[in-house]
Amino acid sequence: MVLSDSKGMDRLLRHLIVFISVMTILILLLSISLLQYRVSVSVSASILASLLSVPMGIAAISTLRSRSASGLWFGVSFLSISSFSLLISGITIFSMGHSFQGALYAILGISSIRRVRVLRSRAFTQWYSGSPGNDRGIVLGQGEVLATCPSCHSILAVIPSKLGIHDKCPSCSGSLIRDSPGR
Repeated sequence: MVLSDSKGMDRLLRHLIVFISVMTILILLLSISLLQYRVSVSVSASILASLLSVPMGIAAISTLRSRSASGLWFGVSFLSISSFSLLISGITIFSMGHSFQGALYAILGISSIRRVRVLRSRAFTQWYSGSPGNDRGIVLGQGEVLATCPSCHSILAVIPSKLGIHDKCPSCSGSLIRDSPGR
């Protein structure tokens, strides 16, 4: 669980920038690899969506890294377009008989969609814009801190001293505490 102090949110932002960077490279490689298939409507749509998302990914990386006001918009837009592109490409490649490769692209598309929720969360947007929590209606109880679920990256208010190994995330039902090797 990553605490949402400045260091925790900085790590989350770096994670998102790395994820978007890797996705941009993957989508560029995907659009190049799609050129080997016979031209059809679905292949053309996949290539077009892929090529549209690459400049959006570069803009998202740049604006998120500099924490400009448009960074969240570019990040959400890139992740939405890339998830659409990967899902369409995955279905297209799957229908051509390459089931493993198509399934991987579809899974990456779903993973991209999950990151949109993080970029749109109230706690993340508040931290990103630099406004205090009380301005946006986030009121933490005594001892509560904002933290992210290690499974789905939902941002939650928790009391760290009361967390136990059996506590589950209300969004994904994943464990909020990961076993460490020293346990």
